[in-house]
Amino acid sequence: MTLQDEALSNPSDRPTGRGALAAFAYQQIRDRLIHSYYRGGERLVLRPLAASLALSPTPVREALLRLVSEQALELDERNTARVPQISRAAFLEIHALRGDIEVRLSRNVAEHITTEQIQVLRERHDAFIEAYQAEDSHGTAVANAAFHSAVADFSNLSLTAGLMHSLWTRIGPIYAAANGLPDISPADKTHPHLQLIDAFAEHNPEKAAEAMRRDFAQAQSWLGPLLPS
Repeated sequence: MTLQDEALSNPSDRPTGRGALAAFAYQQIRDRLIHSYYRGGERLVLRPLAASLALSPTPVREALLRLVSEQALELDERNTARVPQISRAAFLEIHALRGDIEVRLSRNVAEHITTEQIQVLRERHDAFIEAYQAEDSHGTAVANAAFHSAVADFSNLSLTAGLMHSLWTRIGPIYAAANGLPDISPADKTHPHLQLIDAFAEHNPEKAAEAMRRDFAQAQSWLGPLLPS
């Protein structure tokens, strides 16, 4: 079950009131972008989308317009929300910025991460391995995003983590469109995620930063050739 499926399976947990429902719809659609549910160029037609979220169109429309204002979505000639197509130049810009932010987050997390949080990261990485070994490219992308999201959530830099999640709304659809799997198996003992977990266990900020840099270099070598010029 995906993160958004878990949220939607518990209707009693949903807020009430127009503003709260719009915020709920925003979070659900944003999570779908981050976790590679949508591909670049995909149109998010209002009524089918609202039905998939079990919401009325009004809060979903407000959520879509908010995401358009954040440049996570765009409007096409029919005023329908659409996931932007990302050029190679835009990807490199976003990827570099995201890398700087996540290195900062990883340093911070290394200073205070708990044993329980490290176990969560191990479980997220195990899901990454499972999807990879099943040759499930979409599941691999989802698990990878979940791992990085957890790292951000474990930091105490809430503003920086928010910026990272915003950038992932642009990166997630790129992972969704990737045909194939990363060059290096996440089960490989030298995989950057495992090195990052080791650095967290040692509470070593510099080692964590270096592991995150390696992860970004590998992601760029995997995704870069798949992008349009």
